[in-house]
Amino acid sequence: MKRELCRNIGAYTACISIFLTIAGCSEKSTTTSNTAYSSGGNTGRTSTTRPGDIVTEKKVVVTPSTPVVEANLAPGMERDVLSLVNDYRKTKKLPPLQANAAMEYQARRHSMDMGTHRIPFGHQGFSFRMKYVMEKVPGATQVGENVAFGNLSANAVVSGWIKSPEHRKNMEGNFKYTGIGVTRNMQNQLYFTQLFAK
Repeated sequence: MKRELCRNIGAYTACISIFLTIAGCSEKSTTTSNTAYSSGGNTGRTSTTRPGDIVTEKKVVVTPSTPVVEANLAPGMERDVLSLVNDYRKTKKLPPLQANAAMEYQARRHSMDMGTHRIPFGHQGFSFRMKYVMEKVPGATQVGENVAFGNLSANAVVSGWIKSPEHRKNMEGNFKYTGIGVTRNMQNQLYFTQLFAK
């Protein structure tokens, strides 16, 4: 009797779990249990993983609420952000971050997607960028990301990141490589992405 009752409760729990998953009500991790995330707010994110871990993220199709707009890269602003971040790291007696072309590509792509309203502002697709960086940067086991947007100067963005504990944690992290992408859209809004890796 007890066994049958336990079996029925187990089956009932499984059905509820399946229903909640289908309905989108259950909390889903964007990674396997072997990957730890430390995320604060919408704009600073870090992930650590070991070689062989599987990283998955539910694909979301986003239909922009406003028409997709044009945007251009701002390489001068990217250089300014890198210089300011490295200046800040120097005050903390940390080595400068080295620019990495693969990470820059992903950062620019993410900023372009946000700037053209293909995706909302935030970290959507972070696990894919993380996986890409880990494949392209030999030995990389940790990836962090800071994002920002607005009609801002490089100095204002970096100052804002320094004031935010989550962003500052990435800036002061034991990282070696970085990639920065900045785009300016036709509405004169700037979108910033900085990736970190070690």
